[in-house]
Amino acid sequence: MTQTIIGVFNTLQDAEVARTRLEAEGIARTDMNVHANDAGTTSMTDDLTTRDAVADRPVGEPHEGAMGRIEHFFKNLFGDHDRPEEIGHYQEAVRRGGALLSVDVTDDVSVERVRDALYAAGAIDIDTRVAQWRNSGYTGYDSNAPAYTADEIAAERQAFPVVQESLDVGKREVQTGGVRVYSRVTETPVSESVNLREEHASIERRPVDRPATAADLKEGFVEIRETAEQPVVAKTARVVEEVVVGKEASNRTETVHDTVRGTEVEIERTAGTEGVGGVAGTRGVADADDLGTVTPGKKTPL
Repeated sequence: MTQTIIGVFNTLQDAEVARTRLEAEGIARTDMNVHANDAGTTSMTDDLTTRDAVADRPVGEPHEGAMGRIEHFFKNLFGDHDRPEEIGHYQEAVRRGGALLSVDVTDDVSVERVRDALYAAGAIDIDTRVAQWRNSGYTGYDSNAPAYTADEIAAERQAFPVVQESLDVGKREVQTGGVRVYSRVTETPVSESVNLREEHASIERRPVDRPATAADLKEGFVEIRETAEQPVVAKTARVVEEVVVGKEASNRTETVHDTVRGTEVEIERTAGTEGVGGVAGTRGVADADDLGTVTPGKKTPL
């Protein structure tokens, strides 16, 4: 069964861009139609519905105009009875300067693909937009109400930016100091005690009174050497310590405290003045879940 997915856009240009985008993704141009009330005409390029509307009109009947063509489009889908309330919201969106992009699909896979593509292209949330209209007195689509003028469209879509600063904390490397290590030769006076041994010849004369023998009358000599120890100094170098120079990294967490600025938009309802009309509104946010899938006589929200 053929299903028709309808996306609502703020302007005709937005709808045309969305159609081009869907065409680039493989959707046939003949399966898509753009409906908008642009300068008193409905942009429906390659739209068989427009030609059918003109062909079906009795000879001599006044041209229905842009809104009439859109009415005929929905009549072809749903007939004259049991039309969902949402259809009136779509027509009201066109009356207020918006545009519709309808896409005919034949399988559920294409439904999801087209719905996502319409959302990505900027389709608005029709339910959010209707809620905004109701705050300004909207109760439902009135086919007798005139289309919005350019000034009315601009007034309704006047936007107040809501600004919110964000705090982005980065990091940069700075030099906080360093260490230089020098190696040089030093001289330190030291003292060490050592015991030295000396040998000296000693001569002792002692008186003796005994008879002499032949051995006493022999010649001879005795040599005694004297010795003395002297200190000998030797130096031996040994490595007793190493100073290792390097770097080690550590991490720490620092909380940055600052203040970010933003703006808030307050909405205040004011009492109306009898006899003076006015329209006010804000821009909505697109939501793919609020695109509509419709079949003849039936509409099922995605």
